[in-house]
Amino acid sequence: MVTVSDVLEALGEAYPWELADEGSPAGLLVGSRNAPVRKVLCSIELTGEVVEAAAATRSELLIAHHPHLLNRSHAPFDEDTPGGRITRMAITEGVNIAACYRNADVAQGGAADLMAAKLDLVGARPLVPLSVGYMAKVVVFVPPEAVEAVFSAMADEGAGAGGDYTHAGFRTFGTGTFLPGEGAMPYTGEVGKLSQVEENRLEMACPSYRVKAVVDAMLEQHPYEEVAYDVLRTEADVPWGIGRIGNLAEERKLLDIMEDMAAWSASEEAALVGDPDMGATRVAVAPGPGDKLVERGWREGADLMVAGELGWNAMVEACEAGMAVLTLGHLESERALVPAMVDIIRMAAESEGWQLEIEGYKDRGGRWG
Repeated sequence: MVTVSDVLEALGEAYPWELADEGSPAGLLVGSRNAPVRKVLCSIELTGEVVEAAAATRSELLIAHHPHLLNRSHAPFDEDTPGGRITRMAITEGVNIAACYRNADVAQGGAADLMAAKLDLVGARPLVPLSVGYMAKVVVFVPPEAVEAVFSAMADEGAGAGGDYTHAGFRTFGTGTFLPGEGAMPYTGEVGKLSQVEENRLEMACPSYRVKAVVDAMLEQHPYEEVAYDVLRTEADVPWGIGRIGNLAEERKLLDIMEDMAAWSASEEAALVGDPDMGATRVAVAPGPGDKLVERGWREGADLMVAGELGWNAMVEACEAGMAVLTLGHLESERALVPAMVDIIRMAAESEGWQLEIEGYKDRGGRWG
């Protein structure tokens, strides 16, 4: 039996729950983590219409990106509020509701990366790296005959991954010493005798939220009774954060970019502020609201910012700084998250052999929403 908890755990593998904003709803909001699930519906917005669609399709779990109507500052069962009415409807119809909000915005492969990928930005990195989490280095000492198995196990759990590369690590060869005491069952050597053995020092980096899984996999494959290893915090830049900035492979006209991004997001209200014939080579992206990222964008040398929405003051600032702006609409700029979440859960279902249906919500116009 597949449960709500199983589905959320699979989603968290791609969009780590550790990256969620403590001040915003995340994870399960309505229902039970132990509730059985046979069908999942993914959406951007959490509205009465979407909950009705989940009920009509007999989806036991609704995963929404925007959970704002269930803001925890309101009493969840106050039916005089939109959130209260939605909560009552969900409970009555047997729909569990979960939010995948900030973590899906900032994670690798999240909303910002999806927009950057559509633009084919080279060297894309966060405009504002998050202070949540850090890059760790796991260091372990392994006998030569076991190093490949340990290395592969760690890599399978996400160690050594960065950019377009995986399985990155470093090995040094040396001599280890140990003296087994009474009751020990050493892999090599004898109790009561000092041993010197050939060992590899294996080092692999991973995000802090992957450390436990990486260490558990390493320990499972390691042949020693007592494993010598360290987990070190590094000062390396984190690859997750708010927005992205990078370079286009070649200069493109703003008008071409607008037409391309409007089609990608199914936006009917895409608006460009800037000379349509001007060329751009460096682009900042900010799915959703981009007001707080405008200054970071022009300071990083962006010719263009592609955002969901910008307020008037932010728009004026961008213009005065000489940075063109393209807005697609808040929901529109994040639409790509729906098929992305569907694919993540579907791949997990196929891997685990779950009997699970997964769909993305589409509005009356057939657009993800």
